Amino acid sequence: MTSSNSDASSYQSRAIPFLAAFNDIETHLRIALDAKRSDSFWWMVDRAVDKHLLSRQQGEVLKDYGNLRNAISHGRYHEGEPIAEPHPAVIEDIEMLRGILMDPPRALSILESTDVVTLTPASEVSKALRVIRLQGFAQIPIYEDHKFIQLLTTNTISRWVAKDLADNNVLDARTIGDVLEMVEKIDDAVFLSRDITAQEAVDALINPDKNGRLPYAAIVTETGNRNERPLRIITSSDLAVLIEALNGR
Repeated sequence: MTSSNSDASSYQSRAIPFLAAFNDIETHLRIALDAKRSDSFWWMVDRAVDKHLLSRQQGEVLKDYGNLRNAISHGRYHEGEPIAEPHPAVIEDIEMLRGILMDPPRALSILESTDVVTLTPASEVSKALRVIRLQGFAQIPIYEDHKFIQLLTTNTISRWVAKDLADNNVLDARTIGDVLEMVEKIDDAVFLSRDITAQEAVDALINPDKNGRLPYAAIVTETGNRNERPLRIITSSDLAVLIEALNGR
């Protein structure tokens, strides 16, 4: 085989899987987003990011791959071959993105399962402190009559300790209900359903609300209803594992 034929074969072996993966992604997005034929690939990528199907960074990468697809399909040629060709790492990356879009990983399938301890407003403060000390939890969901009341956090407890000691150098509170008087907006939690994807879980924790606040944690229940039994608490410490999975590592 001559050098020219070898180069052409090498190009084709890289172009074909790249274009196949790109076409799969474009078709999937068009169906998933109910997009019109006139809607551009870039428009679909932006909507996919808005709907938490992709991270913003992945969306920008896909736009770059859209430009590469156009260069391969419609670009300039040299000696009968397009001047643009995908690098092997690009093929690996776009195939990974295709997998994430078409079979998105679920957060609970990635994260290790953990027990969720719940308490009530009538529970003694000492019980919450014991849970934090022995199990290392930084947050405990508080329920009353199967209704979610508040997420008790170590931040809330610290504010309670500081206030009581400043007032009379004595810790007066005896129940968690007393401590919950020190809850602030930064202790809020968001609720997610058990089939939440890894990308949706990441976005829920890193995207601030309209007031610029980030949730302290995400509480996973069967359908995302705040009054259902908590199945898992996802916190910022889980983000690295979720993001690694989304990056194919």
